[in-house]
Amino acid sequence: MSHVDDKVIELARNALSFEFSTEPFFRHAASLTRNESGKKMFMRLAKKDDERMADLTSLFGKIVGGELWQKLVAEAAARTTPSAVTASMEVDFTRRGHGAVADDTQALRLAMELERRFIHVFKDLAVLTRDADIIELADKILEGAFFRYDNMQAQLDSVLNSGMWLDSPEFRMDGKF
Repeated sequence: MSHVDDKVIELARNALSFEFSTEPFFRHAASLTRNESGKKMFMRLAKKDDERMADLTSLFGKIVGGELWQKLVAEAAARTTPSAVTASMEVDFTRRGHGAVADDTQALRLAMELERRFIHVFKDLAVLTRDADIIELADKILEGAFFRYDNMQAQLDSVLNSGMWLDSPEFRMDGKF
C-alpha cells in the first residue's frame, strides 16, 4: 500500500469517526446550552444525515473499494462514543482553558471546531486526487459542511452581540432566502 493509500484510509477513518459521533456530540452540545432555541438547533444538527453517509460511501467506496469501505464502516460503528476525534477536540479545548465555560458560546465553539475538522478532512482528500468525480463529491460534502459552519458562526455572532438565538438559519448557500 502506498503512502497516499495510507493517507486516504486515515482520512476515511476520520470521516467515519465524525459521522458516527455527530449525533452524540450535538446532543452533548445541546446539554451545554441553557437556551431553548440553542437546544433545538443542536438537536436538529444531531439528526442522522443519511444523504451524507451515502455520499461518504460513494466517495470512499470508489477510492478504497467497497469491501474495505464496509470494513472501515463496521470498525467505526463498533467504537464507543465519543469518537477519538471529538474526544481529542474536547481535550484541546480544556487545555486552552475553554473547557471551564459550559454555556451557549462554548457549545457553539465546540460544534464549529468539529465542523472545521470535518472540512479539513475533505480539503486534504481533494489534494490527494485528480479524479473529477471524487473532487465533485468531496465538494458537495464540503458545501454542506461550510453551510453548517456558517450557520453556527451566525448563531455565535448573534449570541455574542445580542444574546439572542436565531430561530432558523438566516441564509442559504443557494441564495433562495
